[in-house]
Amino acid sequence: MKAAIDIVEIVGGYLDLKPAGGGRFKALCPFHNEKTPSFHVRREHQTFHCFGCEKGGDIFTFVQEIEGIGFREALQNLAERAGIQFEEHSGPNKEADRERADLLKLQSFAAHLYRDTLEEKDVGAPGREYLGTRALSDGTVTRFGLGYVPEGWQRLTDAARAKGYRDALLERSGLAKRGQHGLYDHMRNRLIFPIRDASGKVVAFGGRALGDDKAKYINSPESPVYKKSRVLYGLYEAREALRRDKEAIIVEGYFDLLRCVDAGIENVVATCGTALTTEQAKLLKRYVSSVLVVYDGDEAGKRAALRSVGLLVAAGFSVRAMVPPDAQDPDDYIKEHGAEAFRRMAEAAPDFVRFYVRMSDDRTGTIEGRTEVAKELFAVLSDIDDLVRQEEYVKLLARELSLDMRRCREEFGKYMRDRGGRSEVERSVPEASLKINNHDRDFIGILLSDGSLLEQVVAAVKPLDLLSTPLLEVLEAMSAHAVVEVPQRLASDAAKHLFSAAASGEDTWGGRAEDLTQERILLFRTDALEQERERVEEEMYRAQRSNDDDLVTELALRKVEIKRQIEKLESSRGLKLAS
Repeated sequence: MKAAIDIVEIVGGYLDLKPAGGGRFKALCPFHNEKTPSFHVRREHQTFHCFGCEKGGDIFTFVQEIEGIGFREALQNLAERAGIQFEEHSGPNKEADRERADLLKLQSFAAHLYRDTLEEKDVGAPGREYLGTRALSDGTVTRFGLGYVPEGWQRLTDAARAKGYRDALLERSGLAKRGQHGLYDHMRNRLIFPIRDASGKVVAFGGRALGDDKAKYINSPESPVYKKSRVLYGLYEAREALRRDKEAIIVEGYFDLLRCVDAGIENVVATCGTALTTEQAKLLKRYVSSVLVVYDGDEAGKRAALRSVGLLVAAGFSVRAMVPPDAQDPDDYIKEHGAEAFRRMAEAAPDFVRFYVRMSDDRTGTIEGRTEVAKELFAVLSDIDDLVRQEEYVKLLARELSLDMRRCREEFGKYMRDRGGRSEVERSVPEASLKINNHDRDFIGILLSDGSLLEQVVAAVKPLDLLSTPLLEVLEAMSAHAVVEVPQRLASDAAKHLFSAAASGEDTWGGRAEDLTQERILLFRTDALEQERERVEEEMYRAQRSNDDDLVTELALRKVEIKRQIEKLESSRGLKLAS
């Protein structure tokens, strides 16, 4: 088997492999979130290994892990690709593997029966007539294997029995249900949408009612081969487009996806009317790191989009979102306005912060409403592991909601402490091993040993408008309380750890206490100016949005002056360091 299959070819069908020299290839690991590729494939040894999460093995291991299947099914999967037949052997999972294989064969049989029924001249006419109203091309209908099942209780059941499929298997598959008079078909008088897993096997079906059934859309119940939380409709068909475009468009319904594909927009997957799940997000992460959420423009669609945004952000995606205007769904919008209009709207779609704010515009007219929206976004931002990215989103949030930047950052820090007992900085490391900045530790140590220097620092810092940090928290407590009382006056764990390290540490500064203190005062002043520059930039942003040209000019001059002052302070620091 291994001699007939190249691991690079197989893995490359799932991941965007890049040559790394010497017969080695690398990609972003599909088994954990990362931004720098640590997943390596070696052609010479036919192995893979991730140096981030330590998963590794051969081609069989890879297929088992990425498809979530057993060894026997992975073996069969690869054998089919290589055109190799193999004999079955006994084992502890033989019965479960055999049942799974039988279920997949039954699902494939059903898919062919539904498709053939759609093409039957008389029996399939209602299905074809309905498809005519949806105006999909024959190519799209064929590509996605759409089918039809007419009225009647046992069309599929009878056909499957005639092919030798047992009633127990039919019931286990979800294709048939058991009633008072025996088995009957789950799908009746419906247009059929085969649902495939990531390897292309049909595992379930969706059905759109063509009569007066109250349930317009139904899906197959879960089975040993179908877990709805782990499957995305259209993912198998979209794989190449996802790798090419490096972004996935997530829509809600079958026809939303089919309309997009019909219009040439192929990097699309659908949740089929169910809420997006963590498992689906992980599945999608194998292919892309950016997502555009496009749900219906009605209130339910907006709520679904907002829920999905939080889940996707937590999964490490770069997320944009949009809803079509006038309560339309993507299918209606493309039919009315065309594919190019949809593409333009997609290209202009905002990041999730701007999207959330715009979708909450009924609350942003008041301070209370904006504060409420900000706190809701804090919950989304708190799940971002990249602190730099998190900080930039906090700034954007403040701008979009016209909130004071400094206060917004402080409130987010407070939210993080209340949420997990630690501040934004503290949460990046385990509670028991919070990292101490050695320069901060030595600086506090100097002030503990020389009260006159503490007075100088307090006098210099007091007029400055600085964001709260563990260092400033310690300084404030030291300036107001006796040393023995300071630990009880500190709120954050980071400040407590810093003070404890400084109070217990040794003198590492020698005769440089005065110089180090003056250098730190210059740093405080520089930080204050940097933060003022951010506030000026924020005011400029608002002034530009309101077309206040005079204010923009005034603020631009102020920004230039702040820059000059920063450069002067940095020059002074350089001279002190040189001396």
